[in-house]
Amino acid sequence: MSLSTQQLAAQKNLSYVLAEKLAQRILKGEYAAGSILPGEMELSDIFGVSRTAVREAVKTLAAKGMLLPRPRIGTRVMPRSHWNFLDKELIAWWMTKDNFSHVVEEFLIMRNSLEPQACALAAINSNEQQRTRLAQLMAQMTELQKTFDRQRWIEVDMAYHELIYEMSGNPFMTSFANLFRSIYYNYFTAITDNEVIKLDLHQAIVDAITQGEEQAAFHACLALLKEPVAHR
Repeated sequence: MSLSTQQLAAQKNLSYVLAEKLAQRILKGEYAAGSILPGEMELSDIFGVSRTAVREAVKTLAAKGMLLPRPRIGTRVMPRSHWNFLDKELIAWWMTKDNFSHVVEEFLIMRNSLEPQACALAAINSNEQQRTRLAQLMAQMTELQKTFDRQRWIEVDMAYHELIYEMSGNPFMTSFANLFRSIYYNYFTAITDNEVIKLDLHQAIVDAITQGEEQAAFHACLALLKEPVAHR
């Protein structure tokens, strides 16, 4: 690798780190919506980075809808209604310890809206190979409850739910599962407990999908999601 390439890679890394720092300040309200960010030179001094890194960081956040640079006006912090919360990096920055409960709450609202429909679609759109895989994951979950392995359970449970979105045949639902994998992981890590796993409700979903019963799959999923959060 040439020196110039190394410098370019280092510069790119610096701009990403700065983008994250700026995003965190915006998320915390330190740079409020509607306000104008400090100028390029001032940000360079505050964070100890080059003006090039500042420009790249601003471009990154502008692409996510968080900032709006304007000539002779400055860079304005945009209201949250403009932010792209489907962006993986923005989600990762948002999911700090302080924000975790709020992020999960918002995530569950979307999950509760989508997952029953994904189950219904899976009952009519899935193929034999996918149904076999779902049954295998269900069998693994049942076996894991006997000698509980928390980490392995989380992996299998995530795979179970992600597969259902894939089985729906709807690309937007598949993207939902892929996009929120990090939220799923943190969410399941926080709630999974051997005493509260509802295998019967998971099995009811598998049975309905396997039998091609669209409405039964929908309502089986609703039953699971109506359980207290820790039971899902």
